[in-house]
Amino acid sequence: MAQTECMLGFKSKSRINIDCCIGAIDGMLIWINKPNKHDQKVIRFGLAKFFSRQKKKYNLNMMGVCDSRRRFIWVEVCMPGAASDFYAFDESYLKKKLETVGFLCPVCCLFGDNAYINSRYMCTPWRNISSGPKDAMNFYHSQLRFIIECAFRITKTNASKYECW
Repeated sequence: MAQTECMLGFKSKSRINIDCCIGAIDGMLIWINKPNKHDQKVIRFGLAKFFSRQKKKYNLNMMGVCDSRRRFIWVEVCMPGAASDFYAFDESYLKKKLETVGFLCPVCCLFGDNAYINSRYMCTPWRNISSGPKDAMNFYHSQLRFIIECAFRITKTNASKYECW
């Protein structure tokens, strides 16, 4: 899908015609079996980095970007579950591509939550705001970002039918 098509799709979902969003980004934990010693050596992370004490399961951090129709346009699984979304993105191939001149049209950016850092290719919400125009912008920003949450929910629902999770 062309970048212009993605922007128009998000613009049609925005009540205030936000026309710079090319995708919504977030991270999700994928449950896995306990990694063996060989896997840990290949991936260069110890067993503790894969284990979630909260969920009591081993997992990987999956970073996804979707379009306005909840279709994934980029998926990357490169970090254990203990890695934050920020760290997974910072080490990702996607970030390297976004920093490449000409990869992204100049007016395009991804919409992410506050796990990410605001930059020329990433739009994040205003921090510590509770009223006024910036708070309103955060509301409209969250409407577009919610699309990735829906895409993850659909993925988990469909995968659970096949007992993948």
